[in-house]
Amino acid sequence: MSSMTGSECGADHRLILLGLDGATFANLRPWAEDGTLPNLARILREGAWGPLASTVPPTTPPAWTAVVTGKNPGKHGIFDFRESPYKDRRRPLITSASARGRRLWQILNQHGIPCGILNVPITWPPERVDSFMIAGMMTPGPESAWAEPPELKAEIDRVTGGYFPDLDIAKYDAGEDADALAFLADVETHFERRRRAMFHLMDTRPWRFFMPVFILTDRIQHLFWKYIDPSYELYNCPQARRLRPRIIQAYQKMDVMLGEVLARLDEGADLVILSDHGFGGTETWFNVNVWLQRLGLLARERKGTLRHWLFYQAMLANEWKLTRAIVPGFLQSAIRRRIRARRNSIQSNVMDQIDWRRTKASFSGIPSQGIYLNPVGDDGLGAVEPEEVDALKRRIKEALLELKDPATGERVVEEVVFREEIYQGPETQYAPDIFFKARNYGVLGRSLFGDSRTLRDSRSTPNGFHRPDGILLTIGPSFRRGGSPVEGARMIDIAPTVLHAFGLPVPDDMDGRVLETLFDEGYMRDHPVRLCPAPPDVERERGDYSAEETEKLKERLKALGYLE
Repeated sequence: MSSMTGSECGADHRLILLGLDGATFANLRPWAEDGTLPNLARILREGAWGPLASTVPPTTPPAWTAVVTGKNPGKHGIFDFRESPYKDRRRPLITSASARGRRLWQILNQHGIPCGILNVPITWPPERVDSFMIAGMMTPGPESAWAEPPELKAEIDRVTGGYFPDLDIAKYDAGEDADALAFLADVETHFERRRRAMFHLMDTRPWRFFMPVFILTDRIQHLFWKYIDPSYELYNCPQARRLRPRIIQAYQKMDVMLGEVLARLDEGADLVILSDHGFGGTETWFNVNVWLQRLGLLARERKGTLRHWLFYQAMLANEWKLTRAIVPGFLQSAIRRRIRARRNSIQSNVMDQIDWRRTKASFSGIPSQGIYLNPVGDDGLGAVEPEEVDALKRRIKEALLELKDPATGERVVEEVVFREEIYQGPETQYAPDIFFKARNYGVLGRSLFGDSRTLRDSRSTPNGFHRPDGILLTIGPSFRRGGSPVEGARMIDIAPTVLHAFGLPVPDDMDGRVLETLFDEGYMRDHPVRLCPAPPDVERERGDYSAEETEKLKERLKALGYLE
């Protein structure tokens, strides 16, 4: 195909920005090459593709927000599923209003380009757009107001047979085959209803920019990564052998959907496929708050200490190989169900277990993999004086880099950075003070108390977690063809690149750049990159969750391993 003319680009150009949450070339490329995923193989062969570097940390909220704003977290202000304790010690869950910066669809709408948004994370409550928005992850539930315009909700429910914005996986016991298969069936049902919604909206609503996001890859990989990654011992365990064909079947349904999208692309349409992060196995838990306590930097309240210790010991015992070998399956399942039923209330008490008047630093939680200091403030709860901050940060950094695995003697943490080293912008002040990366996130920090060990092996469970390497693939008349490589792409580059694909200037407050090597040479010759002054951001109403909605969302995040 020849590159588009300027009039085609300006008048009727269409672009689909299709998100596959958590997708990684680590498993997709081998399956494409062996014929398991033929439509993905076609895109790899005919389009342009390469890794897409995620944010620090490589987590859903900051990464997807960087995609749609073109800004680093120091400007867009999203670091976690919860607000920063520097904003609110209670740490409420974030909403769409928590992010700073204009989103892609707002900019495109201002240029007269109708936009369709489907299931993009952190879009609840949905905002008015030209043409529609269906809110994604962090939507309280199917009963909430997740559609804009509001009357679209009933239409989508009818077309899909009952749409639900997110998949609640807390109820499944993945250690039991029956529940694992029920989970996979529900993942596919959720995927199929979203697929129906996508094609219905594509066919019936006006759009020139369409951004749907699918979560199938992320949900499966959180629970079963080690069952699909042959580098792990669990890949050959009996349950993995039983479930793997069923797991791959789900990926094949996703591949069929990609083929349907390709078949619908008209001559003037581009397709961009991306993920917000990659994936890998969780090999070791790093109990950061326990470690900080032993350093003398965190103090605990005594209330509930024994109860939390007993709970944690029960949780650990259920993960031991000996337990799995000698305890009947039905009893293991009962224990796991009891743990899941209690675990959210435990999480809500983790911060309550800390004596803030005597605590200098604490771990913020799994999503951010960061440590917050506890400066003296007006509430009387802080313990770090201003003149202590720099020395304390250096002390924690040095201690992290000195941490050794007692089993191997090897260093655990490979990188420690202060927030000012990776973020730029006015929201940087709300980020964790210190970030660390331990064996490329294979060693994962957690916040729970109750363990006698700083490091706890996690290879006996099939779970996985994020890695910094997402995916980027493009195909269409604007882009290079023939399997062209893409190098150096970042989340913050997506928004400028999409704007450029529409022939529009890039606001000068975006941190990303146009990925010029993605584009056909003729297109770049006809459409040089342009910048424009950025208008001021507009504050949005927060739209807080009710107490019941908050608990439901915490349950979902806990089931994915984001909350403990």
